[in-house]
Amino acid sequence: MKKRLFFADALHHVYFLADAGNVLFYTRSDRLSFYTTLSVLAKRYGVTIIGVSIMFTHIHLMVRAADMAQFRLFMGQLIRTFSRLVREDRGLAGPVFNTPFGSAPQKDPKRQRSSLIYLLNNPVEKHLFAKAVEDRWTFLAYYGGDPHPFSKPLRKDYASRHMRDACSLVDAEFRAGRFLRPALLRKLFRPLSREEQEQLADYIIRVYRTIDYDTANNLFGGYERLLRAAEETSGKEFEIGEAFDPASDVPYLEMSRIASRNGLFDNWKLLHLTPGEQQGWIRKFRTNTHATDVQVRKFLHKK
Repeated sequence: MKKRLFFADALHHVYFLADAGNVLFYTRSDRLSFYTTLSVLAKRYGVTIIGVSIMFTHIHLMVRAADMAQFRLFMGQLIRTFSRLVREDRGLAGPVFNTPFGSAPQKDPKRQRSSLIYLLNNPVEKHLFAKAVEDRWTFLAYYGGDPHPFSKPLRKDYASRHMRDACSLVDAEFRAGRFLRPALLRKLFRPLSREEQEQLADYIIRVYRTIDYDTANNLFGGYERLLRAAEETSGKEFEIGEAFDPASDVPYLEMSRIASRNGLFDNWKLLHLTPGEQQGWIRKFRTNTHATDVQVRKFLHKK
């Protein structure tokens, strides 16, 4: 096994893939649960997060830690905690992530900038968005200080009772140092209108803020320059061990929409289909989306 490199003054580009490359992040609640888990554990273990990109099958992070022990402790706890959340929520057993995770220290500012741009442009490379700032799950839209880039400003005094209750619960969980479990998030979003759901997502990201936007912006001389760099270049990854897959992720988005409309995310029916049901959905996804056989199998966790 290749020895993991670590430098205390470096930014470490971290990459970890779901087990067997299967889809892990299907819904907004999945992504927010990971984000709040990351936030709580980064604060608990004293590491700094510079960048995050949550994709369907994998995650990229940019992390700074004081030493190798702190870095390993944080990453180990993050993977174990979120894996437990996923298994409990979906009624699954076995690994959630491929191990070991990939990481590469970036000491030189030029390499740090290039690595961060590569991280941010993952959804662009996978044809999900034209610009990294358009994807909520790169969090780039928040780097400029706008607390609600994907929704209308939230006025709690004019909000519905369900919205006020949801915000109060988020505040309480944050103050208690607890991450938000997927089931709790689904419960909070369920009674809200579409507009309120977007507001709540922005609210949770603001309350659980974990990314050091200032450090990231300063690497480029300001937020506008970071935005321009993300639009003009794709960046480069440096030895993180990522197996590059040029296929578009759009089919995962298409299949997610179909699954949602047909109730396959209710009680995670999607991942507990009988062999006959699974074959039926394989045919439907192949007929009604642009997914390849491999992508359909990864979506359904079918070996």
